[in-house]
Parts: sequence; C-alpha cells; structure tokens
Amino acid sequence: MTKKLVISFFIFLTFLSTVNAEIPQILIQPSSEQYTRLSSGLAGANITIIDEKILKTQLNKNLPQIIEKYSGIEVRRLYDGVEGTNSSFDMRGFGEASKSNVLILINGNRLNNIDMSNVSFSHIPITSIERIEIVRGGSAATLYGSGAVGGSINVITKNDVIDNRTNISLGTYNTQKINFNIGSKVNDHSSLALSASGSFSDTFRDAAEYENQNFIVNYKNKIEDATLSLDLFSSSKDQDLPGPRVKGGAVYNYHFCNRYEDSRTAKHIGGSTATNGDSCNTNQRDDYAESENNRINANIKYDVDTLNKLFINLGYKERIDKAFLAANGNTINTPSDGDRYLRTETDNNLFNIRYETRQVEETHSNILNFGFEIGHAFYNSKRYRNENEALGHNYHASLKTRAFYLQNTYYNNSLDLALSFGARQERSESDARDEVYRTVSGFINSWDATDHDTYDNSRNNYAYNIGFEKGIDKNLSLYGSYSESFRIPNIDENIKATTSGSFHLEDQESEGIEVGILYKTNMLSLNASYYILDTKNEIQYNQSVNTNLDPIERQGLNIDLEYLVEENSKVTVSVNFTEAEFTAGTLTPGTGGSSTCSYTNTTYCSNSSTWQNLMGGGASFSLAGKSVPLVAPLTYSVNYENKLRNNIIFNLGIKYNDEKYVSNDPENIEPKIPDYYQVDTSVNSTNGPYILTFGINNIFDKKIYDFAVSSTFHDDNHYGLSNVYPLPERNIFFDLAYTF
Repeated sequence: MTKKLVISFFIFLTFLSTVNAEIPQILIQPSSEQYTRLSSGLAGANITIIDEKILKTQLNKNLPQIIEKYSGIEVRRLYDGVEGTNSSFDMRGFGEASKSNVLILINGNRLNNIDMSNVSFSHIPITSIERIEIVRGGSAATLYGSGAVGGSINVITKNDVIDNRTNISLGTYNTQKINFNIGSKVNDHSSLALSASGSFSDTFRDAAEYENQNFIVNYKNKIEDATLSLDLFSSSKDQDLPGPRVKGGAVYNYHFCNRYEDSRTAKHIGGSTATNGDSCNTNQRDDYAESENNRINANIKYDVDTLNKLFINLGYKERIDKAFLAANGNTINTPSDGDRYLRTETDNNLFNIRYETRQVEETHSNILNFGFEIGHAFYNSKRYRNENEALGHNYHASLKTRAFYLQNTYYNNSLDLALSFGARQERSESDARDEVYRTVSGFINSWDATDHDTYDNSRNNYAYNIGFEKGIDKNLSLYGSYSESFRIPNIDENIKATTSGSFHLEDQESEGIEVGILYKTNMLSLNASYYILDTKNEIQYNQSVNTNLDPIERQGLNIDLEYLVEENSKVTVSVNFTEAEFTAGTLTPGTGGSSTCSYTNTTYCSNSSTWQNLMGGGASFSLAGKSVPLVAPLTYSVNYENKLRNNIIFNLGIKYNDEKYVSNDPENIEPKIPDYYQVDTSVNSTNGPYILTFGINNIFDKKIYDFAVSSTFHDDNHYGLSNVYPLPERNIFFDLAYTF
C-alpha cells in the first residue's frame, strides 16, 4: 500500500498544469533526440554521457576499453577480446549472467538477441559514434524493457555531415586495422554518411586468428517538419577459438596438455582420459566461430510544433552464427561423437512509436514521453557432429513482445527540483521446441542431446521508476531513485534450464534504490552514488544447468571524478565498490565416494574431504552471505592526461581489478581469480590533418586473466581445478589518422 501511495503521489505531481521557459540544465538534453528516450529526463538515475569530444581522443580504443573507464562497469573478455569481440559488460555485479542483465542498444534499438550470444562491438567504428549514453541501474527498464536490470548502454551513431577521415593502425600480434568515414550533403535538405572498418590480428593466443569487416550507412532527409533517418549496418567476423588454459589441477590427460603455467597462449589440445601427459592430441581440429550481422532501421521525427514531437521507428535485423567445437578425442581426420557444429539463425522485427510533449512556463516545466512498441524475434539453431554430416538436433523458438510505456519529468524552477516517474507494461509470448535425430552419429545416446517438452508461455511484466534531482546551490545537486525492472530468460538459458528436458524458467524480477550527488566547479567534476539492488528468481548458471536462484542482494558505490590539475593536464578517476551476496538458499550434497560423485549431485559429495573439511559437513550447505561468483568487490581506474604542447598529448592509465570467485563456485570455496593491475600509456601528436598515436598496453607485462570457471565435476580430485582465459601481455600499437 505504501508503494502505491508513493507512486500515485508522483503521478499527481507529473501531471500538474505546466508552463514556458528554457528546459533547465539539470535535465539530460541530447543534441539529437531521434535515437534516445532520455530527452524526457530520467531524474534520479546515475547517467554518463560520453560525447564526441571525448571519443575523438580515444580513436585507438575499442568500445569496451572506452566504457570500462567509467565507474560501475566491468568488462569480461574471452579469446583475447580483440576489437571488443566476445566481450560483455557487467553493471551492478551480475557475474557470469551479466550479458543478459545489461541492455546494449544502437540508436535506441536493442542489440541483445533472443539467445545468449555476445554483442559484438567490433562492428561499430569509433569514428561513426556521436555519443554513448550509459544508464546505471534498473531505471532504463521503463524506457527499453527486459534486460536493463543492471543498466543500459545506448550507442548513438552520426546521421549528419561528418568529418572525412581515415585511420590506419598497426600493432603487436600482427594486428592491422583500417577505418574511414566519408560524408557530405546531397542537397540543402539531405546528407549521406558512410563508415567502414576492417581488422585482422593473429591475437595473443595460438590458433586464434581474428578478422572482421563492417559497414554503416546513414542517410538523413528533412522535408518541412519531418526528418527521415535511414541506417544500414552490415558486419562479418571470423575467429579461431583457442579454448581455455587449465589451472590448479591435473586429473585427465588434456589437463596436462593445456596447463596455464606451461603455456598461457597455446591452443586447446585434446587427449584421452589417461592420467599421464604422453598422449596429447596435437592433431585436433581448431575450434572456430563465424558471424554475419545485418540491420536496417528507419526513423521518422515529426515536429508537430516547437513543443510536440512524434517519433516512429521501424527496424529489422538478422544474424547468422556458425561455430565448430571439437571434443577431446577429435582429430583432423577422425571426428568424435562429442564434436559439435552449430549453425544458428536469429532475426527480429520491431516497431516503435513515441510521442513527446513539453509544456513549459516561467515557474515550472514538464516533459512527457509515452509510446508503444512491438517486436517479434525468431531463433533456429541446428546442431551437427561436423559441417558435412546429417542434422542431429534442431531447436526452434520465437518471442513476441508488446509494450506500453511512459516517462515524465516535472521541474520546479524556484525549487531547482526535478521529479520523474516512468512505467512500462510488457506482454511477452515465448515458445520453443526441438527435434533430436537418434539415428545420426553423435546423437544416438540420450546424453548426447536432450529431448525437450514443447514450451509455450505468455505473461505480463512491469517496470517502474520514480526519481528526483535537487539543486542545492550552483555547484551541488542531490539525486535519488527507486526502480523495478525485469528480464525474461533467453532461449539458451531455457535450453539448459534443467536436466529433465523442460525449457521453463521463471522471469527474473528486481527492485533497487539509489542516492547520489553531483558536484561541479571549473576545476572539479564529481558524480557519486550508492545503490541497493534486490533480485528474486535470478537466472544463473549453477552446477551444470541454468536455474532460478534464491534472492540476491547487491549494494555498492560508484564514483566518477575529473580534476583539472592545471590548464594543460587533468586526472580522471573512477571507483566501484560492489557487494553481491545470496540472502537465502541451500545446497544439498551429492552421493558417492570421495573421488566419484553422482552426475546428478547439486554440489560436492557428502563424504568427500571437500564437503567435510571445507564446507563443514552436514546435510546441507547454506548460501546465505556467500558472494556471487565473478564479481570483483573493488575496481578502479586512474587516467592522467597532459597536453605537453599544443599538438602533443600524453596519456597514462592504471586499471585495478580485485580478486573474485570463479564461475560455478557459489559455495565460495575454490581458489579465487587473482587481483591485478594493468598500466597503459600513449602519446598523441596532431600535425595539421594528421594525427599520430603511439601506445603501449600492459607496460609491465602482467600475466593476467579475468574469467575462470571451476570444474563441473565436484569431487575431491577436481577441487581447485578451473579453466581460465588469459589476457594479452605487453603489446604495442601505432595509429595514423588523416582528415581530408
């Protein structure tokens, strides 16, 4: 009842009669409103806008490298993360499930797919970006829907006349990159821009070559009061997958062949189940992944008058993923029943219509956005033993969504106070089915592939946000918010939901509060906030399956600071404290001997030394107070920039990641991923139309990794064993840009 009264109060405030003055600076005012819903204001949320001025100094970086410099954002990389591929963002401490709890958008359209595939950032050239909008916490769920639990990142590309520029970059590991932008006015009312990029790298890992090509075309045409923007995207990526390194144990032959200590770079090498290292399979096929992405979006903005605007968006995207994953017994000439070749096709249609009205007067003002959107996504994934054999398993799924939403911000000039309210109702209809062909090699046995029951589920979900921002004086403001958000499970989570063949998982629900301060002078800029986020039915990978976990509470502190040391030098600092803990839940031990556990156990065996000595024995193990794996309690970055001369800029950056528990270890007993520092530096020189950058990443040649997963075999012999993905050691790059 109390919550309903609070919401009703804010609704009443937001729909008060309103009046005419400039929209105050306390509200977000993007220079272009076509690709954002923040124009309505989102008071109370912790928001960062990375504008083009900042991006121009980061042309040698990929998107994850730029974004991770801000608080509350941790990047997780697999297979070296070259060009931002196979990277995921973690906001608010979701660990391995982070990619499903952070919503990634380009021009307001979601990039997250119906499955769990990583969003590829390599297809968005930095030079094509106008700005990046980062919203921390669940407030963005009202605007964008499912998946924005930890936050959202909206990348806005340019759709107007741009600088004609080309960039060439060379670096360690035979890394070669090129990108260019070309744009011009077609006539007085229209313009056309093209951005393209390509890159190749042998990468830090053996058998891990990477190559991609990307094209973005933006067309803009203004006819009287209407502006049409058309965006075309196309990208392709090919990469060999080197597999993990094994750390902390030696049970099977392929562990000996893939030891982290012996080689941090080598490819995954298969082997038998022998307990010696004499029969490593060095003739195994290389794993690989290929991806093709195509998208088209048409956006119309119609100015009804100076205070009323209508936005219409139509979009379509398709993605084709191909991958081969070899089993340990595979050789180039002899396949193994455990080999898998996957071909997955996803496509998505979307429609959105939004109306924005501003009513302003001398004493107060109001901005209201309300809209309707529909989407329909399709998924078809075929599984084979290899590329040339018969189909063994086929998955089909689709997801329909319909949503109504509104976001309103009321501003009182005399009180210097902004109040926001937002609400969303989203209807989701999911279905899934599969077929297993038991006559095909590799799919004959029941454990080779799981037969699932046909799945059909319809439900409604709701998101809310209320927030305020209060100016104390000309330098200081306070803000705070309450939000409710949700996410529905993706098809990959559904597929591995249980061992009994059911696709079903419950929808995840979250609620959070946040309070913060904004302080700005000519020398200092500070944004700091404290948050608490509670979830129930959280979807996580746990003990070999995906499941809805018991309640988890997260709390933390985000700090972003920029200090102008003197006219030509500045320091930027971001600090993130995160505590993510289970508040309830128990694990029941499995049966079997100290070295042999049943495959259906939920945790270590009851009579194993691990269960008895490290976990205290007994009939169950409590998760209350245990940390969520893969969440670093402390991360920070410090960047120093010095303008040595008018045309030379020196940069030095330090990044720190605290130690954290490995994936698949909710018990918090496995050895942790070690903490690490990484120091990068670069020098940027501008000479007329030329910009030359020289840089060194990981100056001190640290041997580091930020992702590891413990063994799914929970017995004494596998305690301490984990698969890790090493990150690059010292590497060097040269970058040359030319504006014409």
